[in-house]
Amino acid sequence: MSSVLADFTAKITTETPTAPDPTNARILLGSDQLVLAVSENEKEVVPLSSIMDINPGSVPQIFESPSGKPVTTAYTREQDRQVALIAGDENTITKFTSVLFKTILNGTKTTIKHPAKLGGRTVDSDFRGGILGIEAGTVRIDTEDGPVTIDTKKVIDFNRGTRPIDGVDRPVLIADHMRNGEAVSTIITANSGQTFAILGRFLRTQYSKHMSDLQQLSLSEDETELLTTVYSTGEQDTTLAKVTGIDPQKLKSLLHALHEKELIESSKEKPVLTSKGQVVVNQYLERVNN
Repeated sequence: MSSVLADFTAKITTETPTAPDPTNARILLGSDQLVLAVSENEKEVVPLSSIMDINPGSVPQIFESPSGKPVTTAYTREQDRQVALIAGDENTITKFTSVLFKTILNGTKTTIKHPAKLGGRTVDSDFRGGILGIEAGTVRIDTEDGPVTIDTKKVIDFNRGTRPIDGVDRPVLIADHMRNGEAVSTIITANSGQTFAILGRFLRTQYSKHMSDLQQLSLSEDETELLTTVYSTGEQDTTLAKVTGIDPQKLKSLLHALHEKELIESSKEKPVLTSKGQVVVNQYLERVNN
């Protein structure tokens, strides 16, 4: 096979006769194929070009729940959709999943509109071509105008939709993310169905992790109100003390608590929302307005 990018042992379950039940197997990832080898003669050889989904943490209902951290791959074989489940050591599976995403996505062609929105304002920018690259916690698209980067930890909203591109409605991924304390919207589509599907899964996975972390967060009513005030004051020439009427010492304590929870950060001598803070405010405003 091509150069080996990953080589480890795990349990696999496949829809094919290779491993209908959880079975120990050697996992080999090359630059063009994934091999799930139960033995020299029993193996599942999956061309990377046929993989249409990578779903970390997912166990299809047709399989029994395995021990260890799972990742499911879906691929096409003779026009039929097949599914394989790999489960093993958490650290090993996490690294393997990251390498698999990178191997399939890096160097593929995309079309982006950036920024599509800036601070909530629609920007009159054009779609342009780019080359995709996945790095640790970052999606990067190299364009003729320079690189566009999305820090996946700073994504505050993620959706799918359609947009007219060159007169044709095409499916797009819409990522809202924070940059220098301001919300930026980037719209991405891909030149292949595989790239679009797997990039969408990658962004959705990163966003879901972000949301899961926030579910563990506990805020007092005063902290929530102050966080919303930081958001609403924006670029206005004002101070939080004037707007909130909170005692300066208590205000300092609340700001410190929000900073410790990574919901605000300092910028130009005033607090601004982090991506986590923006998500909390968005969720709070959504509850209030419904």
